[in-house]
Amino acid sequence: MAKEDLEAMREKKLAELKQAQAVEQQKKFLLKQVVDDAAYERLMNVRLANPELYNNVVNLLLVYARSGKLASRITEAQILQVLKELSGGKRETTITINRK
Repeated sequence: MAKEDLEAMREKKLAELKQAQAVEQQKKFLLKQVVDDAAYERLMNVRLANPELYNNVVNLLLVYARSGKLASRITEAQILQVLKELSGGKRETTITINRK
């Protein structure tokens, strides 16, 4: 019984991973249609650095796109503005090295 349960859990986890990958691919496809190339690259960098912020921005953009509120493709400057608004205006930490 334990081996069958383990196999069933493995298959369930594999199905969940495949579904998550399919959803992510669909988001990327729709995102490429909504934003220009520079903005897309910026969002991919944000995805690596801050996945939660990336998901918030992408979900917001996709909602706007589906509701027809976007008149044209989003530029990198507009993405930066959205990122600043969603991150709460937090400043990035800067490290200064004083050499003697």
